[in-house]
Amino acid sequence: MTGPTISVVVMRHIAHCLDLAGYPPEPLLAEFGILRESLDNTRAIMPLADYLAFFEAAAQRAGNPFLGLQAGRLGGADSLGALGFLFFSAPTLRAALTGFDTYLGALQEAVRNRFTVAAGIATFEYALTDQALQNRRQDAEFSLALMHTLCRSFVGPEFELVEVRFEHSRQDNARFHRDLFRCEVYFDQETNSFSFEESFLSRPGGAIDPGLFPIIEEHLKRSAGEALRRHGLNREVRRLLDRSALDEAVTLESVAMSLGVSVATLNRALRADGLRWRDLVHDRRMTAAARLLRQSQRDVAEIALAVGFAESASFVRSFARHYGLTPKRYRDAKPD
Repeated sequence: MTGPTISVVVMRHIAHCLDLAGYPPEPLLAEFGILRESLDNTRAIMPLADYLAFFEAAAQRAGNPFLGLQAGRLGGADSLGALGFLFFSAPTLRAALTGFDTYLGALQEAVRNRFTVAAGIATFEYALTDQALQNRRQDAEFSLALMHTLCRSFVGPEFELVEVRFEHSRQDNARFHRDLFRCEVYFDQETNSFSFEESFLSRPGGAIDPGLFPIIEEHLKRSAGEALRRHGLNREVRRLLDRSALDEAVTLESVAMSLGVSVATLNRALRADGLRWRDLVHDRRMTAAARLLRQSQRDVAEIALAVGFAESASFVRSFARHYGLTPKRYRDAKPD
């Protein structure tokens, strides 16, 4: 597998939810070349693009546009394998979210997962970082709904959110979203996130013995290390670039420092694969812009700022050179 991957543990949970909804997942799994019994191998991985496409296809076939939200609501510790058990063995909700933030990469690649606190409000953020990945809606709604379920299970029913934000456009009545999260829900946002009052972070758990937390954490550290060793230097360059915000001025020097190599070594590795740093940055921004034009209702000026351009005119010129169409014509053409 050359693209980003995800643990089959997550796919197993989605298949189980389809069973509960009365839609046997086996025919759809077969279309994707997946055997149901293979989902029981907790160490197995699968292409992230296949998982995303399966999730969207499952929602369509089952006639359930809220499949991701419902699957998240039905989640528990076993939905995420070792990462879920790390969450519930944490001594406090702060430790649970910090651990999740640190080790999600052991379960899924090409994801930016951030837990931040500012002005008395804590925010959990989830976003896919590979801009070429499509079919994001069900996964985003599942991920936020699942984390909300985990936090409520950890703290108790008094856990409440301040707001929820989704990167994708609203495609259906948002009443189901508001009923599930019990707060205002916004669409066409910069990322997928939910926020809550900081006071909840000090709440203890107790569902699983906290003494298991360091043991599970050590296991996840080893898993993350194995994943890094499987990847070449250029794959790690792309991973670090993808984890940065699109409007962030990431330098080759900062990436080299993060990887513990010299800029010259990194340039040689890129050239060996016919790559240049500036082209990687530019292509990522253009791919993100194309996706936002197709899948969101944000205007061109907003998209220009979101992908790192200071003003719209330079973005329009750059996009037209890259794709042969202006952003407006590209959106109107609605390419696949």
